[in-house]
Amino acid sequence: MDSRILVISMTLAFLSSPEQLKCDKKGMNTVLNQLLLLVMDAAKSDEHRHDGFHISEPLEVLVKMFVVEERTLDYVLCHAETEPTSDMSSTVHLFISLLFSFSNAWKGTDRLEQFTLVALLNILWSISFEPNYAQELVKDERFIETIQKFAENDKDQEMIEQYKPRSMESIKQATNDILHNLNRNSRNDVKPNQQETSVNALVANPAVESVNNKPSIMISYSHDNNTFCTQILGLLATCNDVFEIWIDRTHCQRANDLWEMIANGMEAACIIVCLLSTEYFESKSCRQEFIYANDSLKKKIVCVLLDNFEPKGWLGIRMTGMKYIRFRDCSQPDQVKMTELLNTILAALPSSRPLICENLPSPHHHQETPQPVSIAIQSTTATVRPVDQWTSTDSDIHAW
Repeated sequence: MDSRILVISMTLAFLSSPEQLKCDKKGMNTVLNQLLLLVMDAAKSDEHRHDGFHISEPLEVLVKMFVVEERTLDYVLCHAETEPTSDMSSTVHLFISLLFSFSNAWKGTDRLEQFTLVALLNILWSISFEPNYAQELVKDERFIETIQKFAENDKDQEMIEQYKPRSMESIKQATNDILHNLNRNSRNDVKPNQQETSVNALVANPAVESVNNKPSIMISYSHDNNTFCTQILGLLATCNDVFEIWIDRTHCQRANDLWEMIANGMEAACIIVCLLSTEYFESKSCRQEFIYANDSLKKKIVCVLLDNFEPKGWLGIRMTGMKYIRFRDCSQPDQVKMTELLNTILAALPSSRPLICENLPSPHHHQETPQPVSIAIQSTTATVRPVDQWTSTDSDIHAW
């Protein structure tokens, strides 16, 4: 393939949505073949270049495609047509060997090498999500040791975190979650990304919760949907006498280990509200949290779909059978839907919490947050007679 055509194809692949990628599978497969071949050829060079490309360029495209279209990961690892031929094992070990080559990049000042290191860790993170492929990672002890060193190192990596593009996660995030996916994390928890943590609302401190005797609610979302999340938080705040919500941007700014705090919050949460969007779907941090909440913790999840987003791939499979609430216009949320969301959350609380919120008044600017109107459900043991035995008095009606 002509290098100019490849540049155009890489650009289109990087900018395309999952739906657009699926429309031209044959053409996309050709591009994937060339991307992998370019990585293989560049890996043979001391400068990690081939045909005018630096190895970081095809790697960056693969990072994006492995997230937005899961099929690309399977194709690149198992079905790519290259010369020499490749298979799943050889391709996984190609990425591992490249990681070893760039593992000291954080010690230097070469931004291109640092960028390549971040890209490789994100690719290996994507691989670690799939059990069949993850086995290849687990078998390589040197790889595990390298990832553990990155996960344990904080100070020396700060200088290159600022060079991370928005389409990638940080070194700390990627390495911690690789270890979690491989069951090699000594803390056995999930540590979401501090810069693009998809969890903005954390559950209350267990000590506080025990005093207030309130269940706790957690919100999982992408920071790209921050404005809408703020409106949801305002909605939930109207029921702060019923449940606890902690928000990282106001309560956890000085946390020594925010990721560990979020992991503990997920485990202690009674309900996790997930604001699902295209940005959420394309974020590996959000994916990690949803999978941990759904697969590992078996938590109650309240799904909120934003705009016209349709769940698919890893998210669509896990949402099978789940009920959801959709907001078509996130800039001006439908008040009926807001009420429905709050009622759904209240209904999912333990049975000892019988509050049901009725219609909420529309929020107005420069006003205090209105308190919800609520009624308590009271159980009764009164015996209700058959309708054909009712008398003309209203006692039977009240009993019913």
